[in-house]
Parts: sequence; structure tokens; C-alpha cells
Amino acid sequence: MTPGAREADRPAVLLTAYDRPHYLAPVLDAWAEVRGLDGWHLRVAVEPSPARDAVVDLVRSFVGRTGHEDTEVVLNPSRLGVLENPYAHLDALFRAGHGFVVRAEDDLLVSDDVLELFAHVAAAYAADPAVATAHAFSPGPPGPGADELVRTTEFCPWVWGTWRDRWLDLVGPTWDRDYSTYNVEPGFETGWDWNLNTRVFPAHGLHAVAPAVSRVRNIGEVGEHGTPDDLVPAPTFTAHRPPQRYRER
Repeated sequence: MTPGAREADRPAVLLTAYDRPHYLAPVLDAWAEVRGLDGWHLRVAVEPSPARDAVVDLVRSFVGRTGHEDTEVVLNPSRLGVLENPYAHLDALFRAGHGFVVRAEDDLLVSDDVLELFAHVAAAYAADPAVATAHAFSPGPPGPGADELVRTTEFCPWVWGTWRDRWLDLVGPTWDRDYSTYNVEPGFETGWDWNLNTRVFPAHGLHAVAPAVSRVRNIGEVGEHGTPDDLVPAPTFTAHRPPQRYRER
């Protein structure tokens, strides 16, 4: 599987995967249903593990089922870890010229309209540098319309995207790649997601745009930093949604 011909600013999805094919299988099933995927480049960054061959086989099956030939599988020669793996591949995609990149994970289910959401936000907020990221997750209770977008000051790492200029100017340079950033004391609220949410966003007055109705659900009960107690429910998530005309409320 190699990347197909594409324009320099073609949007991309980065899916990071490690050693959990039991999570990756339903996640790829969800991505196979996503409308508009044929307009996006897909990179799957696979960490070395005893499950690597099973992970790669699942991706190959996904390509065979969907016909999404613009999929590349990158096998990391050594384990980069949860901080460096997304950083290295996001940076590579942006430096290759992609204008907007969505980061997904091997334990995050998505709705079938998730890329329609990101395509809208990528275009609608491209000229607004105060909006640093776009998101698919919402913890909100049922009730809001599926077309509603919310501007927030919170960063959430569960399927999110950003623009090339935001990455090169701020998100990439401030990425915590070694747990060196923290609140109160070393080791507390550390890592790239905590850094963006509690330090970088407030310091620069940044916002994110997220749907009022979640387009992602975390199924990763066990992971590098995950336990069943860490899972935040997504009561508004559903796998299938019709196309929307999005509006910021």
C-alpha cells in the first residue's frame, strides 16, 4: 500500500496503532463506513509489537474492502511511544504539504459523517488563527442538534485535527515530547495533550471547534495511560448520521 497521487494540500488522516488488534478491528470497521474518505490521504503509523502482523493484516483487509488505495502503512523501526509517534507522523504529513490533518487512534470509534464535519471546520475556520484545533468528541448530554458546533477553550485528544500553519507555528513547536511539561509538580498533568489543554491554549488565548453531538466514542479500556475509570462516556454518539449543514451556536 503506497500513497496515491494527490494535490499538495490534500487533507490527511493519521491513524496511530500499536498492539491492540481487538480494538483496531471495530475502529477500522467504523472508518470503512465514513463518507468522503476517498478525498483524504490515510497514513497508518504502526508501532513494533508482537501484534504488528495482525495489525497490518487488518489494515490490508480494510483497503481491500474499501478500495481506499491512498492508504500508506508506515512501520516504525523502533517504538516511538504515545508522545513521539503522533508527533513524528503529524510533522511528516504537514511537511509533505498536507494542509489539514486529522489524528485518529486505534481505540476510537467514529461516526460515518466525521470527515464531513472536519471538512466543514477545516474550510470555515481556515482563516481564523484563534481556532487552533477541530474536534470530533463531545461529552455533552443528549439534546443539542447534530448540526451544532461549539467554540471551546478545551483541547481533547480523541480524534482531532489542525491546519498546517497552526502546526508549524504553534502546536508542533510546543508539543511535549518527553513529559517535561507539567502542572504543580513533575509528573502531574504532563504530556502533549495536557500541555495543549492547560498551558498552550490559555497562554495564547486559543479555541477549538467541536460538535455539540459527539462523533467519536472511546472504547480503549486498557492502554498506555488508559483504564476503564478514565473513559468519558459519549451519550450522544451514534455510528450513523445523515449529512448536516453545520452551524456554530
